[in-house]
Amino acid sequence: MQTLSARMTYLRNAEAFSCLALPAVFLLHWRRSVESVDWEMRTAALALVCFLLLQGVFYWHLKARAIVGRQPFPAYFQPLYRFFKYANVLLIVAIGAVIAAQGATAATADLLWSGGLLAFGVLEHINYYHYQLMYDTRAALAFVRRNGCLRKAALGLDLERRS
Repeated sequence: MQTLSARMTYLRNAEAFSCLALPAVFLLHWRRSVESVDWEMRTAALALVCFLLLQGVFYWHLKARAIVGRQPFPAYFQPLYRFFKYANVLLIVAIGAVIAAQGATAATADLLWSGGLLAFGVLEHINYYHYQLMYDTRAALAFVRRNGCLRKAALGLDLERRS
């Protein structure tokens, strides 16, 4: 079983890898597309996902540092992540509005890619700030079975603790 700091490091590194790999894979795939691509709509939704993943990278980094150093989060943690929490909602609404406004004229593939990425962004926001959506350990799954509900998100709990 891995230590808590190793788990935080793993989560940080996985989020960082995803933040680099997802755009690389998607952009390469879209460049090879024979159909025209609405780059603005697709990349706006992709940028939202990357922005959220970067928040996760930094959070897990700060969390690992706090655990190893046995120190509280830095003073800027709470205001920064409260800003991120509300900025995410504004970005989700804005990108959703752009997708909806272009819905009548955009190609189906553009709508599917953009809408799918936007949905992924919404799920990431929920996963970080509200409820844990990823259950990759036996203990996490046992919690859900035992309690019949999702766990609160670690970042959300840390924001509440600092209030």
